[in-house]
Amino acid sequence: MLIKKLSVLAGGLALALLCDATAAEANFYVHGSFGNSNTDISLGGLNRVDDDNTSYTFGAGYAFHPNVSLEAAYRDFGSHNGETDCPPGFTCLVIPVSTQADVTGISLSLIGSIPLTDRLHVFGKVGLASWNVDFEGISAAFDDSGVDLLYGAGLRWSIDDRWKVFAEYEKLDLDSDTAAIGVNFYF
Repeated sequence: MLIKKLSVLAGGLALALLCDATAAEANFYVHGSFGNSNTDISLGGLNRVDDDNTSYTFGAGYAFHPNVSLEAAYRDFGSHNGETDCPPGFTCLVIPVSTQADVTGISLSLIGSIPLTDRLHVFGKVGLASWNVDFEGISAAFDDSGVDLLYGAGLRWSIDDRWKVFAEYEKLDLDSDTAAIGVNFYF
């Protein structure tokens, strides 16, 4: 499954590299965003997190073409509350115990955009995210990590040649989705 995900990302990267770079100047940019992340994760055994919280992302990218870029980012999905449930088929005499999971990650995404007007673009992204969950609950604290597919879509408004603001929705196969607003600065 991971090989399939990597081949999808590699194919998209190859497409970006084959784009005619002379169509526009290559642009480096930095970006940041914040929003709401909803996470619904089963963390093994009876531990479950189903919560939403404030999240933020920051990173950098390179525009190979006005409509194609490659972006790396650090993501903090926030601290999410959960609970440790009773085993299936048992009647618990106690209230489920509160738990907490801190979810972070790094990602590499290929972004393609289509202009709707001179300043407004719709974009889509696909990439891979390496994530880590630090979990504390009734059982001993533990970490879990993995690599999953990341995909999303959004709108980007060009204020000028350097500043662009965006709104986006992203989904991570870990079963976390994020709605965010942010800004790109090109240099």
